[in-house]
Amino acid sequence: MAATLERRPEGMIGMKNQMNSLGAVVLGFAVCASGWGQSEVLVTGLQGPQKLLMTPQGNFLVSETSMEVNAGRISFVSRAGTRRSLFEGMPSGTEVAGGGSGPSAMALRDRTLYVSIGGGDTERRDTTGASIHNPAGISSPIYSSVLEVHFNASVDSLTGTFKMTPAQQVALSDGETVELVDGAGGSASVSVLVDFPNSIMHPLTKYKFSNPWGLALSADGATLWATDASQNSLVKINTSTGRWQRVVRFPALRNAGAVGPPLIDAVPTSVRIHGEELLVSFLTGFPFTPGYARVDAVDPSKKTSSPFIYGVSSAVDVLCRSKSDGSTQCFLLEFSTNQSAAQPPPGRLLRYDSPQPEVVLSDLRAPVSLAFDETAQELFILELSGRLLKLPVH
Repeated sequence: MAATLERRPEGMIGMKNQMNSLGAVVLGFAVCASGWGQSEVLVTGLQGPQKLLMTPQGNFLVSETSMEVNAGRISFVSRAGTRRSLFEGMPSGTEVAGGGSGPSAMALRDRTLYVSIGGGDTERRDTTGASIHNPAGISSPIYSSVLEVHFNASVDSLTGTFKMTPAQQVALSDGETVELVDGAGGSASVSVLVDFPNSIMHPLTKYKFSNPWGLALSADGATLWATDASQNSLVKINTSTGRWQRVVRFPALRNAGAVGPPLIDAVPTSVRIHGEELLVSFLTGFPFTPGYARVDAVDPSKKTSSPFIYGVSSAVDVLCRSKSDGSTQCFLLEFSTNQSAAQPPPGRLLRYDSPQPEVVLSDLRAPVSLAFDETAQELFILELSGRLLKLPVH
C-alpha cells in the first residue's frame, strides 16, 4: 500500500503505513554523516550553476549564470563527467545583491526544453534602500521570461553548441522565433513562451521585481508550473498558449528576531509535482533565520498550501520518490544550516524515511539542486561551488 502524507503542526513529514565547513572534502569525496556510501565528485568547474536536469539517457543539463553580460549558458554533462556547452550567449548579468543572474530552471519533454531566465540586472536600490529599475538600463530584453526551445533531435544526441546573440535576444522580445544551428547538424527553434513583467508596484519597497526560479512540467506537457522567488508566488503556464496565472501568493513571515525588517519574504525556490499536489521549497529572505525555511504542499485546484516540511534552514530543493515497498522517501537540500551567520556553515542533504530527518551529507558547498536516477538508484547534487556530486541511494 502506498504511503500517504499527513500534515503536522511542527512541519515534519508524517508518513502513514511506514516508520518513516565549506571545502571539507577528502580525496574528492564529500563527508557522509549517515553511514551511506561516500558521494563522488562527478564534475567540477561549472560556472555559477543554478539548476540540474536529468536527460532521458541519464546525462545532465546544468543552467549556469554569470555576472558578465550575455555569458549565461546551459551545459551538457555526460554521465562520465565530461562537460560541453549546449547553449552559450544567453542573458546574464549582475543582480541587485551582487551575484550572477541568468538561466535558471529547466523542464524537458521529448525534444522541447523550457528555460526560465532570471531578473538579471533589472533591479537596483536607491539611497533609501527601495527597489528601483536599473538607471543604467538593462542588458537583455528577455529577463524574467520562460524560453521554449524545440530541437530537431533528442538532447542526448546533439553534439554541438548553440550560440545566441544580443540581436537575437531583441528578436525574441519582439515575438519572433529564432532559428539556431549548433555547427554539428543540430538545430533549435527558440521563442519566448512567457514574458513576465519585470516589476510590479509595491507599497513598501516601491517595486517588486520578478525572478522566475523553479519549473515543473506536467506529465502531459500541457502545464508548466513556475516559482517566482521575488514575487513570492506560484505561476501556472499553459504551454500551448503561453497564458499564465498566479495561482498562489505566499505571505511574508513575521520576523521575531532583533535584526532585519518586520516581515521576511517567503522566497520560493523549487517546485516539484507530487501526485495531485505541488511541493514548493522556501529559502526565506533576510535575515535568513534558521528554522524559518520550509516546504509546502500546494493544492493547485483549490489554490491553497499546507505544511509538508517545516523547521529547516534555507531550503532550495526537495525531491520525493516512491520506493519499491510502496513507501515514500523524501530528500531536502539546505543551502546552509545558518545562512545568517557571519561565515555561513556548509549546506546539507536531509533524508526523510520517517518524521525525523536523517542527515545524509553535512558538508555541501552551497548546494542548489537535486536529480534522481531511479534505474541506477543514484542521487545527484549540484553545488553553487561548481561541483556536481553523485550519491548511491538505499
